[in-house]
Amino acid sequence: MSNVIVGGDIIAAMTGGVFSLTPLARTVSGTSVLQMSPANIIANYIISTLATMTDPSDGSDDWPLYTSHLPDKTDVETNCGAIFDTTGVNDIRQMNGAVPQHPGIQLRIRSKDYNTGYAKIENVANALDEVANASLEINALEFEIQNVSRTSGIISLGTDEKRRFHFTINFILTLRELTG
Repeated sequence: MSNVIVGGDIIAAMTGGVFSLTPLARTVSGTSVLQMSPANIIANYIISTLATMTDPSDGSDDWPLYTSHLPDKTDVETNCGAIFDTTGVNDIRQMNGAVPQHPGIQLRIRSKDYNTGYAKIENVANALDEVANASLEINALEFEIQNVSRTSGIISLGTDEKRRFHFTINFILTLRELTG
């Protein structure tokens, strides 16, 4: 018995038609080049979907989350956080020549109190641990956050000159920009 591949559907040919390869309604944009930084994408997700931190532009003093900087002005709440883009990892080269990239991010928390800061970063990290194939739209761009994986434990950086406590934790992401 021989299998004939019709229309390039090798899955249907191999399984005798039990399973078939159907095109996805959405595809990865271009060559997986994101139109927004991974830190910005995850910050938006933490604020809008997880609701564990707030948007600094809203004027709320309830744990504002900044992207790529942690301001230290008199009008900035001590209890706040920032998310930074960091080194990610590359997967092995696929048969089609593509090398999937997993960008890295770092979450940093600043707090008046050690236990409060530790609890906050643990809370946000636990919420990110639950992310699986989450969709997010930002400024007419749509992203799928497939996975957020911790690459470190919570790291205490000690205190700064104002006796505020700092914590960090690192992650790698599997995400893509969607089109279509």
